[in-house]
Amino acid sequence: MQPNGPHGPDTYLVVVADFVVLQDLADAIRGFDPEAVILTHSARADALASLEAHDRISVAFVEAGPELVEASKLDVAVEQRGGRLVLLGDDAEAELEAGSPLISDWLVMPRPFSNRTILNWLAPGGDAKT
Repeated sequence: MQPNGPHGPDTYLVVVADFVVLQDLADAIRGFDPEAVILTHSARADALASLEAHDRISVAFVEAGPELVEASKLDVAVEQRGGRLVLLGDDAEAELEAGSPLISDWLVMPRPFSNRTILNWLAPGGDAKT
């Protein structure tokens, strides 16, 4: 379990269209940090609006490639709140597999991923390689 920060419960964002994957990610976060505030959305626009009520975010898992994230300004919103943004899904994986220079500055969680993989991303400074 990750202890909460000095500002109260940590906040996490999950933006995934598939309800089962969205719930799996939220459940993994809840297992890591039972006191966490978990914002779940199936649309990036809804996610961006929900972040306005939060000053800090720990990690955001977003199903999108770099272009969509930049266009939606989710990257800026997460960065302004001190969080790490982890991309996942078809667009992010396609960029990663193609060796696109667009993806080189982004964190990507490729499939298949397990609960352990998710937990590695949740650890401070963590990524799937640790």
